[in-house]
Amino acid sequence: MKLQRLAGLALLCVPLFGQRAAAQTAAPTAALASAVATAEQQYAAAFALPSQLYNGPEYIDYALPYRVRIGHQFFLEPTRQPGAVLYNGHYFANLLLAYDVVKDQVVLSPPRSPLSLRLINDNVQSFSVSSHRFVRLVADSASRRVIETGYYEVLLDSTVQVLARRSKRLQEHVAQQIISVEFVPQDELFIKKAGTYYPVGRKAAALRVFADRGKEVQEYAKAQKLSFKKAAFEASVVQLARYYSGLAAR
Repeated sequence: MKLQRLAGLALLCVPLFGQRAAAQTAAPTAALASAVATAEQQYAAAFALPSQLYNGPEYIDYALPYRVRIGHQFFLEPTRQPGAVLYNGHYFANLLLAYDVVKDQVVLSPPRSPLSLRLINDNVQSFSVSSHRFVRLVADSASRRVIETGYYEVLLDSTVQVLARRSKRLQEHVAQQIISVEFVPQDELFIKKAGTYYPVGRKAAALRVFADRGKEVQEYAKAQKLSFKKAAFEASVVQLARYYSGLAAR
């Protein structure tokens, strides 16, 4: 009888041990499945982001057909420069970029490719090229009388902003039946103060923007011997705006 009872208990315990073993096996299996799913999502995301960046149309260098070229259409250098871009809300670093200031286009050179692509402007929030930072501004009903939608270099980002619109005009010349091209710089300077943009083309315009601290600003410009001639104009406006921002912060 004792042997029969022990045998019966053993038979009853077999399903219990089986259930425990199955439960212990199911838990690691579920954890593994979850880890695999997470890895797959991260893998897909890692490849999806560059595909967003490299899906723009091809950039065609329209200056190449000209036999004679004076200057070029790019900001700083015609070659690709180290840069980064905030694109579709994602930040991409370690890129090779150029900025076509005639057509207002950011040009990207994909790795291991002879082609150049142009980024879709509506997807670009900001970019940097050779340590120069640009933001894309979208003109609205209040600002379109002063600025137009496009890229602006941020020269100062403080209580007030100083922004530069970099551009060039393509000008053709014909001589002896040969068409040449010249790229003529046409930079513009703006100050953003209290949400309003002001064009600044000469010293008087800059002083008007800072009229609320006019005496102090003028005394500072005189003491610092700031020059507002063409070659030094941009640097002097930035220095004056930085001083004004310090006054406003007091």
